[in-house]
Amino acid sequence: MKNFIKGDKIIWFIVILLWMISLIAVFSSGSFLARGSSSGIEKTNVLFEQLRSIAMGCAALLVCYFINIGVYRKVAPIAFGISLLMLLMLFVPGLRAETNGAVRGLKIAGHTVQVFEFVKVGTVLFIAWVIEKYSDNMYRFKDYFLKLLMWILIVCVLIVPNSFSSALLIAVVSFMIMYFMEIKGTHLLLTIGGALALVALLFGVYHLTLGIFGEKANDVGIFNRLATVENRIKSFTSSDSDTTLDLSKLTPAQLAKIDNENRQSENAKIAIAEGGIFGKGAGHSTQRFTLSMAFSDFIFSIIVEEYGLIGGILVIALYLIFLFRCISIARKCTAPFSQALVLGLAFLITTQAFLHILVNVRLLPITGHTLPLISHGGTAYLVLSGAVGMILSVSRTIDKQLEEQKKVDLIDEDQEQVTIENDENEQDNN
Repeated sequence: MKNFIKGDKIIWFIVILLWMISLIAVFSSGSFLARGSSSGIEKTNVLFEQLRSIAMGCAALLVCYFINIGVYRKVAPIAFGISLLMLLMLFVPGLRAETNGAVRGLKIAGHTVQVFEFVKVGTVLFIAWVIEKYSDNMYRFKDYFLKLLMWILIVCVLIVPNSFSSALLIAVVSFMIMYFMEIKGTHLLLTIGGALALVALLFGVYHLTLGIFGEKANDVGIFNRLATVENRIKSFTSSDSDTTLDLSKLTPAQLAKIDNENRQSENAKIAIAEGGIFGKGAGHSTQRFTLSMAFSDFIFSIIVEEYGLIGGILVIALYLIFLFRCISIARKCTAPFSQALVLGLAFLITTQAFLHILVNVRLLPITGHTLPLISHGGTAYLVLSGAVGMILSVSRTIDKQLEEQKKVDLIDEDQEQVTIENDENEQDNN
């Protein structure tokens, strides 16, 4: 086993621990699914479903772990091209699958594939590939824009109509990669300025259209998402007694969705407050019966309710240690592609994790992001486990290089020792 599993042992341990936490937390928080189901779903069904997700995630991790880093370098632009194609397919009526009022998946062979999860990793691969291939040819902003920024912008524009928060996550992670890979500072400042101006323009056009056409403007996909974003922010920043929110222009479905989100956010806050320091104990959560998304979007609050502040701190610590170990791996990388890939995937996983946690403790508006490697899920679990496998693949390659270097050093030391002994023998003979 020692020779079979290589790479960063701490990351291996963290991933296995997250899998164990996931199984326990989803089994407990899945009570809402079983209790609210009219089709005979039991908690054991939820447990076995998550076991299957973890098994698939483990398989994806191992496959990606054993793939050589050189293969990732070659397929990076292809993977990105497939990601763009999948995003375009979301606009084809017969292929797209709608969830909670937004189109985020494709219907393939009777299953729903969450496209954005693949796009996140595909974008990180592409950024790493571009940085290595064109890092010496991006001193001018024009070259930087055409070779890298334009493609990130296209991805975000294609995602915004269905998930503003996912587009924002990809934009933030992309910026972090470019910053730590030392893309020219003036380019990054212009990028920030341009992004803010673009978002302001987008909301400006929305309000102009809203003023002209009224609530009919919300029938347009992208405007529907902007309305959701605005109302989430207003709901987050307003007190429970605040009556200044203008809800008259929203459809009954949008009003019902906002009411459901507010209720879930409030129940998540109650769950965390009731958890205290040591929690109520495994399986003793009460808010799991009222939180419809307890097993995914609000699973951290259930963990804190059952295991207290100590359990919450443990989960946060695992993600932080994971990030620090990935940074340590990236510092050992000699190739820009490997370094950018490890940093990008680490930023993606930890940023999404802390977005989830901050939403659960009501420090951010609702975003709909799950807790990586813990929340209930199929596609997300598969893709993010594969992302960890890519990181471990890089770590395995580094370990192999270090072992080979040690062997070379030992041979050099032996040769040097033989040379010294021969010189001493010659001196003795003389």
